[in-house]
Amino acid sequence: MKTGIKFGSFFFIILLTLLNLSCNNEDSITPGENGISFKAYQLGGCINHHLAKYAVPDSCFSYSFNDTLKIDFCVMGNCCPDSNRFVTDYKINSDTIYVTVADTAENLCRCMCNYTIHLEMTGLTGNEYVFYCDYDSCIVYKEKIYR
Repeated sequence: MKTGIKFGSFFFIILLTLLNLSCNNEDSITPGENGISFKAYQLGGCINHHLAKYAVPDSCFSYSFNDTLKIDFCVMGNCCPDSNRFVTDYKINSDTIYVTVADTAENLCRCMCNYTIHLEMTGLTGNEYVFYCDYDSCIVYKEKIYR
């Protein structure tokens, strides 16, 4: 009986450790099947709250591209909740990077905000790409990116 409890406790601790490691991957980039590594996450909360309904998405697009492509761009969303609400995915076809962003949060407030999404990609071999961002079934960015 004591052996079963010890084994169960040990197994439970290992399981919690593995779950904790798998949930804390914001700072790690894992290679995809095509050698491209991708990570994306929301930076902070609502920005330009008082100007949100007038903001132009291109006003906050910026990138740097050396070994790693780093892009910051804005998407609009409901103010509540203001963190951990966006899911991103990507596809690359030749010289085109297509990123989709989905808002997973409920609309709990009557206000809208701009949110900054930060993404990083490594393993890109080209020197020039066209970046598309699809948000809410609309293309909100079409930008040329140069190394």
